[in-house]
Amino acid sequence: MIKNARKIAGFMLLGAVGAYVLTAGAQSVLYWQARTGVEEDLKVSAHLMLERASDATQSAIDLLNQLAQNSGLSCTGDHRYLYSKATRSTAWVDTIGLVDRNGNLVCTDMGQSARQSGLLPIYQPDSKEISLSLSGGADPDQVLSLLVVRHLNNGRRLVARVPGELIKIDPVRNDLRRFRIAMLSLGSGVPWYLLEPIETGGDIVSRVHEASEFMPYEVSISLTETALDAVTQGARKIINVFGVLLGLFALVGAYFMGRYRPDEGDKILEALDNGEFVPYMQPIVDLDTGAISGCEILSRWNKPDGSVVPPHEFIPLAQNYSMTREVTFHIMEETRDLVDVLMESKPDFKVAFNIFSRQLVDDTIVADIREVFKDSKLSFENLIFEVSDRVPIDDIALAQDVISQIQALGSEIALDDVGSGHSGLYNLTSFGVNILKIDKMIVDTLNESVGGQELVRGLIGLADRLNIGVIAEGIETEDQVMQLRKMGVSAAQGYLFAPPMPASAFIELFLASKARKSTTDAVAPEVPSELAA
Repeated sequence: MIKNARKIAGFMLLGAVGAYVLTAGAQSVLYWQARTGVEEDLKVSAHLMLERASDATQSAIDLLNQLAQNSGLSCTGDHRYLYSKATRSTAWVDTIGLVDRNGNLVCTDMGQSARQSGLLPIYQPDSKEISLSLSGGADPDQVLSLLVVRHLNNGRRLVARVPGELIKIDPVRNDLRRFRIAMLSLGSGVPWYLLEPIETGGDIVSRVHEASEFMPYEVSISLTETALDAVTQGARKIINVFGVLLGLFALVGAYFMGRYRPDEGDKILEALDNGEFVPYMQPIVDLDTGAISGCEILSRWNKPDGSVVPPHEFIPLAQNYSMTREVTFHIMEETRDLVDVLMESKPDFKVAFNIFSRQLVDDTIVADIREVFKDSKLSFENLIFEVSDRVPIDDIALAQDVISQIQALGSEIALDDVGSGHSGLYNLTSFGVNILKIDKMIVDTLNESVGGQELVRGLIGLADRLNIGVIAEGIETEDQVMQLRKMGVSAAQGYLFAPPMPASAFIELFLASKARKSTTDAVAPEVPSELAA
């Protein structure tokens, strides 16, 4: 009880941790998406700020270039009229004036009363034809104006003023505006205007820096952690609620998982994963030479506690839980890896596998055979697949098709348990099998009556007329061997020769038997003492 309670508590803890991890992960994804989206929006805002400043500047430059086409510009009334007309032609420029080579403003479109000393630096011969500078008054809250300067001749220059209030915009989206820090600069490090945040706090987590392609303008926009917290607040609440619900669901699920008791199907799956199903091998003996010509593979379930579950106990479980395919596939894989070592010394070595009747109505068995043995030393021609005569087959036509596909690979089909099955000789003739395996129950009748001998002789004769091979099962006495040989049987298996054994013992037996040169009638191969017990 205490052990189970601890197990349930462990599952509940894992469920809670899992819910926390999922919630934290969702929060991280949300934060990342918000940050990515915000940075894209900030880039758009930066480009809008650059575009506005660049458009205004280009408009002023075009205006001054048009005026410069008039020769001898001065402060006469006619020329001031030209300045005024040009000013009225654009919304960006509020005044145009003339500056002498010493940088003094001598007149504007509004008249000569607007004189100002030192508006621009003294003209230098290497000065650019077009230059930009910022100018402002004593009021620190006033946005600086842009002065666009166009050189005429002899140091005289036209200057157009673009009011800073016309340039200043705040295109950052509304929900981020109170957190943003944005600055437009003329060149590197010369601020034009600054947009300060209303709310501050937290480290800067998003920053974009964009520069104009054609004008000397740069924009920097930054956001603090507080901004991302604000824009994700609603979604984070939803995720938190979801996380709580998920945690409760996980706790409830973990509680019931802790109370879950695995069924026999789960135990078989776990045993397959742990490699508890192993192939045992029983020799098939050539009665003419006494040599081992092959083996039948019989599955055993070796449990961790040392106990062994025989086939008649776990096969019904595998059938009930539809796991015969998994068991067969595993046994074929294990056998392939173990028997490969024998193929070099006996290339015609035969390996017989038992397949279930329900596998004959599903051609996945053919695909499994191909997958397991396609690159193996144990080729398709070395394989025999035994079909029991004891279990009825639901779909004869489909079973015939599956058997034909297996035979097309080069493998043989053996009808197992002949004489003890439900269908008699019908399967023998309808499936086109290659081998007939006489059941131990029939072999035992050899010593019981003349009728038994005639029954065995009749089966052997029928197989001979159908050109079908014969293997006798359950051989326990030398007298049975002698009688079967006289009847023409050349292959047999049974405890007289050797019981089903682990692969390592079988390989040892096979190599020892092969080393002996047997020239007499079939006798039992020498079995290791530990197996004889």
